[in-house]
Amino acid sequence: MTSFGDHSRLLTASRPRVLASSYQQLFRDAISAQAIAIPLAMLAVAIAASLIGAGAYVVKVTGQPLSMLVRDANAIAHQPNYFAALEHAEILLMNGAGWIVLFAGLRCRKQAGRFLILGGLLSLLLAADDLYMFHESAWRIHVPEQAVFGLYAVLLVLLVLTNLRYFVGTPFLLLGAALVLFAVAIVIDATDYTPFGLPSGSEDCFELTGICFWSVYFLKCAWDGLTERLATTAEPRA
Repeated sequence: MTSFGDHSRLLTASRPRVLASSYQQLFRDAISAQAIAIPLAMLAVAIAASLIGAGAYVVKVTGQPLSMLVRDANAIAHQPNYFAALEHAEILLMNGAGWIVLFAGLRCRKQAGRFLILGGLLSLLLAADDLYMFHESAWRIHVPEQAVFGLYAVLLVLLVLTNLRYFVGTPFLLLGAALVLFAVAIVIDATDYTPFGLPSGSEDCFELTGICFWSVYFLKCAWDGLTERLATTAEPRA
């Protein structure tokens, strides 16, 4: 009969073999996971090359040094880091919401997926406009600023109309509040009239608040879409 001590010695002797097998499996899993690294590395190089190529074109056209494109704007202007802090915050918020909503749309189906994909792309477009000042610079190509705002309005109307059945089931009052705040900011900026004795720059506070409403609305839609997708996937098949 095998004693308790014999069992302990057998377990102690087999433990290194178990650990070795576990580490070997871990190593094989790590190697297997790198199979996707090469095509993804090629994608990263392609993105970097596109951005650097665009920068080289701007440098050639404007005659500015490359450092003007890659350094922080406040460092170039010799300004403190808190300059445009709220502007940077609203760009980060809109950009982050746009990517999250776009990802959620790619995971969802039917109208929910289409609505989120288009909403995410529109959010990213607005974030890019805020960052690169598309509407402020449109005059350079003989396009009035109002036409750019009109284009964004048309895109939003098309987003709603093509997904109306899904849209009415969302908390669209949040989106409505965002649009009202955007409209107030545009009117103040166009007329230089600040109501209620508000200080200069208050239009940007309206814009920032509108972006908060916009982002919360689309993030809520993304959450609901993913929750519905997970619930549908978890349902047992008949």
